[in-house]
Amino acid sequence: MLPKYLQSSYTRYKDDTNSFATWLLEAATKCGHRPDGLASIPSSLKKGKGKGKSKAKSKNDGANASTEPIQYNATIKELQMLAEVVAKSTLVVPRQILVIAKRAIKLRRQVTSWFLGQGDSEDNKRHEHFISALEKVCETLKWKVSESANQDARKPPPEADYDGDDAELDMFLNRFAVLTVEEPQESELSQYASPESQQIVQVELVENEEEEKDAADAVLAYTLFKTLCLFRDLHNMRAFISQTWSEYRDKKIDLMNAAVVTDGALQLARDLVQEVMDDYDSYGTPSDSLQRVVFNASCMSRGIMPTPSVDIGLPYNRDMADVAEWCYFPTLVLLNSFADVLHQIDLPVFKKGYFGNYDPRANREKMPVGQKFNEDKIILLQLLPEFCIIGYNIQMPASDVLTRGLVEFCKTKTVTPWLCFASQILLDVHHLMRHSHLGAFQDLRMSGLRIQRTIAEYLNLSKSHPQPKFWPKEGDEEIKDLHSTVESCIIEDPIYVVKVNVLPQGHVPEKHALFSQHAILCGVNMFHINMRMQSVGQQLVTQWYDVQQLAFLYNLVKQTPTYAHLSWPDMEAFIKIHGESHIFIGSRPNNASESLNRLELATGISSATKFARDSRNRSDFQRPNGKNSRILEPTTTVANLFCGQYVIGLQKEEEGIKNIDKVLDTLSQESSLEATSKKIQPTNPQNLLQRKWADTHHIGTIQLLALVKSRLFEEEPVILFNYFGMHKRSLELLREIKAKEHHKFVQYFTPDYMPDESFISNIVILVHHVARGSAQNAKGMGMMPKNDGRQITSRIVVSCGDIMQAYLQKNGDVACKELKIFCKNKTPIQEIAKDDGGRSEQFMSWVNFEDVLGPKVIASLMTGVPISSP
Repeated sequence: MLPKYLQSSYTRYKDDTNSFATWLLEAATKCGHRPDGLASIPSSLKKGKGKGKSKAKSKNDGANASTEPIQYNATIKELQMLAEVVAKSTLVVPRQILVIAKRAIKLRRQVTSWFLGQGDSEDNKRHEHFISALEKVCETLKWKVSESANQDARKPPPEADYDGDDAELDMFLNRFAVLTVEEPQESELSQYASPESQQIVQVELVENEEEEKDAADAVLAYTLFKTLCLFRDLHNMRAFISQTWSEYRDKKIDLMNAAVVTDGALQLARDLVQEVMDDYDSYGTPSDSLQRVVFNASCMSRGIMPTPSVDIGLPYNRDMADVAEWCYFPTLVLLNSFADVLHQIDLPVFKKGYFGNYDPRANREKMPVGQKFNEDKIILLQLLPEFCIIGYNIQMPASDVLTRGLVEFCKTKTVTPWLCFASQILLDVHHLMRHSHLGAFQDLRMSGLRIQRTIAEYLNLSKSHPQPKFWPKEGDEEIKDLHSTVESCIIEDPIYVVKVNVLPQGHVPEKHALFSQHAILCGVNMFHINMRMQSVGQQLVTQWYDVQQLAFLYNLVKQTPTYAHLSWPDMEAFIKIHGESHIFIGSRPNNASESLNRLELATGISSATKFARDSRNRSDFQRPNGKNSRILEPTTTVANLFCGQYVIGLQKEEEGIKNIDKVLDTLSQESSLEATSKKIQPTNPQNLLQRKWADTHHIGTIQLLALVKSRLFEEEPVILFNYFGMHKRSLELLREIKAKEHHKFVQYFTPDYMPDESFISNIVILVHHVARGSAQNAKGMGMMPKNDGRQITSRIVVSCGDIMQAYLQKNGDVACKELKIFCKNKTPIQEIAKDDGGRSEQFMSWVNFEDVLGPKVIASLMTGVPISSP
């Protein structure tokens, strides 16, 4: 079931018609009309006066809340009678009431007119009669509509803009347009749009004018219309997913984003389909024939025989190709044909060229319908055997709902409408990527090589210092396991090994056949390894606390006039990701004394003056141990929601796109804070949607997917930030400071100031103490320039500035260069990184590739020859 805050088209349609009927009944009752179907009229529905009625209603809310509302079925004929009563009265009709009715009319007409065509079937007549009658009711009430007093301030969009999901299809080419004009303002309609909130009478609009003899036909018409609404929703999802992968193909968003959004859409689609299938089951109609019912009903309505067009290789009539594709009939045929060849013992083998040859360079848009179907047959039947092999207990790092569905299908041979839809999405993605269908696997492989190289550098670095007591062995085990996962499942091909052993002799399997044709699976596995890399990297930096301490030293050095313009783009990115208030416990400190106080709070340690030669307290120096320091927490709010699905491998109840309401609460609060903190707010559709959620707690399905996509786009640089590289360069920088100032540290803090290099980050605290001592001595000697909070610059701080400046000239923007290469969202990096001297981004990318990944990967990219290790 869909969560309550999401609505299918049919659910919204029913809410609209029932809300309209409920309001009309209440309005007519206020005018003195008493429907024959209601034996007794609740007093609150009788004619009353404004304020008195409101007080009475609020006073009796508690009693009404515990009373079941009266259920009343109103026919369209009764609705017309009620409308005439209201039209003859002095009662004013709220404008939003007609908006609700017209939205329902438009949905009904769009769904039925296109699908059923212009035939004269009973279904057509039934739908057209209902639409015309409802339009007549709206026309009757049209002249009684009120105009809002502040119409200019809150003027709703024109009537043509209330297009629901069809407007979304036209507008989501613009990333955020869908977020603003999908439907009327819910805050204006909330008092009318939820019939469940009416505690006295709940009206349901029924379509039969009288007790019909053909009740079974009425039920069938109801179920068919609900099914048409379902396929309309699936069609909108399909269009949105196609647009998402077009953006990935055009390098506007990253692979992880496209895959996670697609997988989330498929999960929502599965619930939509299940709701309709439950209806079919309740009426005794086999749900597995849902698509055939729709297809045959359309053929009957259009007067076309469902005879297959065998001359062009179609299993259905070519004149019904639009409906067949709309209800995913082609994938139903292909999946059923594959199920016929499945056996419990033998694995199916696809023979290349058996159905023809697939040409990725061909223009699919110009293909006739028969050729398109044959191309889909080649792609899908070539790929389906891979899912059979996954059933041999092959463990992938992460899996998507489509992969799990096809694996289950290979075991049960059960074809469901949702599986047909999901398989069509797989084909759509393949068609969109046809000119570079290996691009997704190349991106996944590139991410794997980057992670392997980063981990190899970390393991080499770990050999240069003692094993820290504050860094558990489990941490290194997780890092090594991640390296092994990349090697065994991404660089190597576990499915290939199984195929070599189980397939008949003479069959030469292709390596990475699944990844190379399944971009969604590539994306969720890329998300898996990158989120694991982010998680363990943040744990590493939290325990060592070296990057955070260097942030304090970097800030202290910049307080000196000599190094006021010192630039460290990677550190600025790190601070921006986790926030100044988290790193510095407030705004950035202005002097050594303030900086030391904040640093001691951040690390949770006591004063380092105990190590001074003249200290009266000779007890051991308390050093950072990774237990009391401020923990780095993920700032990727939306990406973190999906970790339970793709990182741990088991979906948790509280995680996933269906449970995103808690995240929406958080985002809407952020939007509210931003709105109150700025005098002038640009019209940001994302913020508008977040504020809408805060007001109504309702959101459209396409709106939700668009929001997830936009937030993942923003979080991409944060996910890919290289914490391991920051740790490595921090140790290198601290070692240079230690080498240069070792004699001073011995002079001030005894030779035991550092037991071993695992405590090298303590140097930052020692520098702060020396700097604060210098400032205090200067103040005691009357050498302070002004009483403005600034202090005399310590020699050791200037020395650290010399070292930093020389080191950062070569190594200050390594992490940002990596992000420039791998991120599609380059805006935040360009804001932080220093100017590249006028060189083109393409040239910079290839130069930086060799720095990040090494010459082997560059050679592989240029020649196309695969490599097995970084």
